[in-house]
Amino acid sequence: MKAALRDVEGPLVHLREHGDVITDDLRIIRSHLPGQGRVLDIGAGRGWFVTAARQQGMEALGLDIEAQAANVWSREGVPGVIGDGFRTPFTASSFDVVRMKEVIEHVERPLALVQEAHRVLKASGLLIAHVPSPYSQFYPVANFWDDYTHVRPISRFGLTRLITDAGLELDRIEGYMSGRNAAERALGKMLARVLPHMYRVIARSPAM
Repeated sequence: MKAALRDVEGPLVHLREHGDVITDDLRIIRSHLPGQGRVLDIGAGRGWFVTAARQQGMEALGLDIEAQAANVWSREGVPGVIGDGFRTPFTASSFDVVRMKEVIEHVERPLALVQEAHRVLKASGLLIAHVPSPYSQFYPVANFWDDYTHVRPISRFGLTRLITDAGLELDRIEGYMSGRNAAERALGKMLARVLPHMYRVIARSPAM
């Protein structure tokens, strides 16, 4: 069964996204975008965020470089495009929100990736990016180097430089740690204050 899924889904067979992370991202988007809006999820994976955003009335679309994503999306009814996040097939200023969940740490040229996200964002548009922190290298579970496709973790200071060098305005960087149950989430809240496993970056495209 696992072999058959791997043939159909490729690397996506390993991907799972915590529901609490999706919920928090949607809450942030709603505070920025109370009405309908266009949302692009770069590195959409299985498309869970896209589905959740569309259930809230957003015009959400996924983009992923993995060709097998099309198999998953067609089965789940997820609208998406197979493409490169460095050269998205969208015109400038197309989206109100761009999301990148655990994408930046996989690439050799993170600045070019964030610049492309900036290009497709409307003026005052919102960028939400999730990146493993340097502390994630020391966690016994979900260790940064468990994923052989990771290139580097990025520090809070490095993320600040990356966002500003891409021409975006940094709102904030939040440390967090996801959990599979209530006990893990409670522990994660405490650890996130000093040793966050993940950073959530929230930034905006400058107003015209």
